Amino acid sequence: MSPQGLIVQENLETDTVVPASVKTPSSVKEPKSVKTSPKKKSGSDKDQRQIRELKKNIRAYVRSNGSPLELKLLQKALGEIETFHSGQSRRSGQPVIIHPLRVAWQICEVGLDPSTVVAALLHDAVEDTPMTLEHIDQKYGAWYAQIVEGVTKVKHDADATHMRSELEATYQRMLVALAKDVRVLFIKMFDRLDNMRDMHHMPVEKKRRISQETLNVYVPMARRLGLKEISQEQTDLCFQHLYPKRYKQTVKDLENLKKDRLPAIRNMLEKLEENLSSKFSGFVEAEAVLIHSSTKVSDPSPVDRILEKFQIVVKDALNCYQTLGILHTNFSAIPLRIRDYISNPLWNGYQGIQTELNLEGERVELEIISREMKESNRNGILAHWNERTSELEDYYRTYLEQLDQIADAEELRMADVLNYAQTEQLQVFSPKGDVFALPKGATVLDFAYYIHTDLGNHCIGALVNPSWETHKNTNLRVPRERQLFHGECLKILTDPGVRPSREWVDQTVTAKSHVQIRRAVNLQNASRARRLGRDILVKELEEYGERHDDWFSKDAVQQALIDENLTENKFLQELGLRKRLVRPFLKKYQLVDFDKIGRLRQLMHGRPWYLFGTQHPRYLIENPEDPLLKMAICCQPIPGDKIVAFVNREMEIEIHRNFCEIFSERRNEQAADDTLLEVDWNLEKKELKKHTLNIQARDGKGILLKIIKIISAADVAIENTDSHSLPGNLASIKISLEPVNWQTFHRIMEGLRPLKFINRIS
Repeated sequence: MSPQGLIVQENLETDTVVPASVKTPSSVKEPKSVKTSPKKKSGSDKDQRQIRELKKNIRAYVRSNGSPLELKLLQKALGEIETFHSGQSRRSGQPVIIHPLRVAWQICEVGLDPSTVVAALLHDAVEDTPMTLEHIDQKYGAWYAQIVEGVTKVKHDADATHMRSELEATYQRMLVALAKDVRVLFIKMFDRLDNMRDMHHMPVEKKRRISQETLNVYVPMARRLGLKEISQEQTDLCFQHLYPKRYKQTVKDLENLKKDRLPAIRNMLEKLEENLSSKFSGFVEAEAVLIHSSTKVSDPSPVDRILEKFQIVVKDALNCYQTLGILHTNFSAIPLRIRDYISNPLWNGYQGIQTELNLEGERVELEIISREMKESNRNGILAHWNERTSELEDYYRTYLEQLDQIADAEELRMADVLNYAQTEQLQVFSPKGDVFALPKGATVLDFAYYIHTDLGNHCIGALVNPSWETHKNTNLRVPRERQLFHGECLKILTDPGVRPSREWVDQTVTAKSHVQIRRAVNLQNASRARRLGRDILVKELEEYGERHDDWFSKDAVQQALIDENLTENKFLQELGLRKRLVRPFLKKYQLVDFDKIGRLRQLMHGRPWYLFGTQHPRYLIENPEDPLLKMAICCQPIPGDKIVAFVNREMEIEIHRNFCEIFSERRNEQAADDTLLEVDWNLEKKELKKHTLNIQARDGKGILLKIIKIISAADVAIENTDSHSLPGNLASIKISLEPVNWQTFHRIMEGLRPLKFINRIS
C-alpha cells in the first residue's frame, strides 16, 4: 500500500486511521520545505527542466482561459519572482521559485481563474523577498495585494505586548481575507500541501510542529470544504512525520487485514451486483475503511478491524433513487441512517445518497452517486467555487464575527472557534424553510443563539417539526439542552422572563453560544454587584453622616476615582463583589473625618455580614441562592459545611469546602491578592424552604430508588421527579422536595454524597 493510503484524525483519546486512494497531480512530483534559505546554486538540470515545463504549462493555461491583461500580468509575475527569488534555495537544494510555480500549476489543474494563478505566483514574495504589498498594489492592483496579504504570515516586533501570538494573528488575517474573497483559502491549501510534500530535509521538531498545525487547522478546513484528496494526503503526510514508526506498522497491519477480508468483500460485492445489474447499467466500487482506536497516543493498540464502505456509481440522479429502493427492498436497512444530499446538497457542493445496510450479516456503509457527482465531489467546493462565492464568504464572515466576539473573552481561545467552524456539520430547518448548518452535537440552544442572541438569551426549548401552516406542535416539544438531528425543522420557544445562567454553557457546544452566555451572565452579575455595592456604600456613608445622593459629584471623590482608575460603576461593582472595602478607600483619600466617629462601634452597627479586624473581610451567607454566589462543582458545598471562598473571574463569590484540593489551585490563578474571602453561614435555623435537586449520574439500574431511599430516611416528602437519559451513558434526575429547614437539607446531601454513581448535584 502506498504512503498516501492512510488518514489519521487525532485527539488526546484516540487515533482514527482511514485508508484511502489519493492521487497526486501528475505534474507536481517534487517535494519542498517550508522555509527558504539563500544559496548561490540555482538548482540541478532536472530542477531547471521542471521550472521551464511549469512556466510553459501555466502560460498555456492562462492564454487559453484568461484575458490579454491577465496574460500580461502573468508574464510580469513570472519575471518578477525570477528576479526577487534569485539566488534563494530551499533546504532540499531546489531553487525557491519552484514552489510558487508548483502552487500556481495546481491552481490551473483544478480549473480556477487566471487571476488566482497570478496571485499564487506572488504568494510568498512579500514574506521571503524585499517585494512589498505596496509594490504589488501599484504594479498589479489592489485585489492582488489583498490576496497576497491574506496568505502572508504576521511577524511582530520582539517587544510587542498585549498581542495575540503570531500564529493566531496569521489565522485571523487569513480569515479577514477569506471573508472578502475565498480564493485566499485555495492558494493557502495548495501552498501548505506543496510544503508538506517536502519536509524531509527539515529538523524533526519543525516537521512535528508544522504537521500538528496542519492537522489542527488546514486538514479540517480542507475536509469541511469537501477537498477530500487534499485533506487525505495532508493528513497522511502529517501522520508520517508525527508518528513514523506507528505509520509503518499500521501500513503493514492494514495490508494483512485487507488480505484476510478480501473474500468477504468480494462476496458482498457479488451480492450488490447481483441485485443491481439486472435493473440498469451501473457499476460498484468498494472502499475499505479501517478504524484503529487506542486510549493512549504514546501506547497505541494494534490495528485489529476493518469496516467496509461501498460506493455505487450509476448514470444519473434518478438511478440513484432507484438504486436506493432496490437495496432497501432486498436487504435489511439500518433505521435512521439515510442521508439524501442530492435534493439537499451540502454547501460545499457534495451530492449523493448515504445509507447503511446489513449485508452478509455485517453492517456496511453505502454511498450512491452518479458519474457526474463523483467527479464533482472529488474536488469539493473547487468544482463550484464561482457559483458559491457568496455562501463561502458569508461563512467566513460569520467566522470573523465569532472572532470579534471572543476578542475580549480571555477564557475562550481562537482555537475554539476554529474547531467549531471546521467540525462536521448537520443541517436543520426553520419553519419558513431556511436551512442552517451547525456542528454535530449542537443543541436547541445553539440553534437559538445561531439565529439571534436575544432568541438564545430567552430560549426555553423548541417544537420539532411543527405544522408549516399553524406552527402548532405536530410532533414533539423538546428542552433547550436537547441535541439536534440532521434534517429536523425547529421552532424556537422563548420566555421573556428567562435569563441565561452559567449552567447553560454545559448545554451548548458552539463558540458563539459560549461567549454570549458568559457575556449575559457577567452583565447580570455586574448589575447585581453594582446594586449591592450601592447599598453597601449608602449604609457606610450614612454611618459617617455623609449624604449619598450627590456624593459622587464631589470633586474629591471624582479625583479619588481617577487616581484608582475607576468609573462610578466599576467602583460600585467592586464594592458589591467584596473586592474593595469602603472604609480604606474613604480613609486613603480623606473623604471622611474619622476622628469624629467612634471607630469599631460605628463600623459594626447595622452590618451583620462584615467583621473587621481580620486579615480578610468576612462574608456571612444569609441566602445560599444569592445570584452572586457560585457553589463549586468540584466539592459541591452545601449549607452547614465548613467553607472558604474567593471572587472569581466571572465576578462571582465562589464557595468551596474547607478541604477542597482544587481551591488552592483555583485561588492561585487569580490575579489580585485581595480576592480571598472568609465566609460562614448565617441562616435562619427554623426557616422552611423548597429545594430542587439537579443530579447528574451514571445511568444504571436502581439509581433513582437508592436516591429516594436516602430522602425518605430524612422523613422528607418528594413533590415531583423528572429523569431522562443523556449522551455518554449518563442520566439527568430532577427531584423537588417539600419545604425543609437547612439542617434537614444538609442531612439529605450528606447521605447522597457517598453514592459513587452520582457525578454532580446542584
